[in-house]
Amino acid sequence: MRLFSVDLFDHFCISVYRHDEKIIPWQVELPSQVNATASFLKSIKPSLKEYKVLRDDKIWLTFKETLETTIMSHNLLTMIMPPFETDPDTGEFVPDPVTGQLIPYMPDDPGLDEMQRTWFFKVLVDICKTSAKRKIVNQNRESMDTRMVWHELCKHYQHSMSSKMRSQELLRYVHSSRLIDSNHRGTHQSWITGFTETIPQFQALQTDKNKLSDQMCVDFLNNSMR
Repeated sequence: MRLFSVDLFDHFCISVYRHDEKIIPWQVELPSQVNATASFLKSIKPSLKEYKVLRDDKIWLTFKETLETTIMSHNLLTMIMPPFETDPDTGEFVPDPVTGQLIPYMPDDPGLDEMQRTWFFKVLVDICKTSAKRKIVNQNRESMDTRMVWHELCKHYQHSMSSKMRSQELLRYVHSSRLIDSNHRGTHQSWITGFTETIPQFQALQTDKNKLSDQMCVDFLNNSMR
């Protein structure tokens, strides 16, 4: 135990002591110092049941949105980040100016990142049931690079023949569907909801140049209600 003079004690009370701050016992780690791995294990309870299985390529867009939402809720968004450094304006991979090689993603905590990748790769193995997805996952089984897997999956479904056929199918629907000719038995509001959910699915499969304008989307909706 150390003794302090009255002057030092007064100085502590006036300039150092904060009555509104929580008192942390000696040798207890500050919240910012808590081990990242322990924090992950404590706060995240991985469950495969929360990840939906993809059995049909036609529902890829819905599957993609659901998986992204789930992984964000698990605080694992870094598992599907681009595998290489990207240009914030174009989204393209940026090569190293000296070597010309792509710059790989660098996690803040490599140990934690490896543990998370191992777990999430197991998730991808269990939920990828279509032949195309299984092939992409198996090609990256040795590295278990979930970022590369996700990048290749998105790239495949953006440019695959099945996606182009799905795009044409969605466009035919928004162009020709009529409430009066359909067997829809719900309310007008439910029809509008279903119709407006179809348009984003079509837009997601298009390049910026080929996307429908807002006015065209409104015209298609109005036309479907006639």
